[in-house]
Amino acid sequence: MGKFLRLAVLAMSVLLLTAGCGDKSSTGYSGEKYPATTKVIPTFLPDQVPVNCRVFSHMFVFLPAGSTGQTIATVVEKEAKAHGADRVLIGDTRQAEDDNGQRFDYYGPAQSYNCRDKWCGWKFGYETWSEQGDWVTLGYREWGNSSVTFDVPLIMQAAFLRCQE
Repeated sequence: MGKFLRLAVLAMSVLLLTAGCGDKSSTGYSGEKYPATTKVIPTFLPDQVPVNCRVFSHMFVFLPAGSTGQTIATVVEKEAKAHGADRVLIGDTRQAEDDNGQRFDYYGPAQSYNCRDKWCGWKFGYETWSEQGDWVTLGYREWGNSSVTFDVPLIMQAAFLRCQE
């Protein structure tokens, strides 16, 4: 009976340790630590990222209905600065299925990498991404534009980068 109990405890421990694995994000930031920055440059195409930039964080940004282009830029740039990014790469945007307010869900990477050499697209969080709604246009014309309002909640792909001078 003692051996069975030990095996049962071991099995439960393994289940608890592996329960967080898979295509789930850690909503809290756990990436590389850099000093805060004072300016962040938005970029919408990986080919426009300077050669000396390293990606250190992938994420989904959830934004509530009623967000303006100015609000979105302010929120994302503030978060990027706090984590030491000096550039943010913006991916696609979709209508979020739920409106749970503003949040950042982080997806690694385990180590930073050179964007121009190693970027392979938006490959994180597929399960979450695939459950979202229609595509939404959020590009240079909308970014930072206070006259553009999004009446639906949004989910946006983003990556924080640190560029060496």
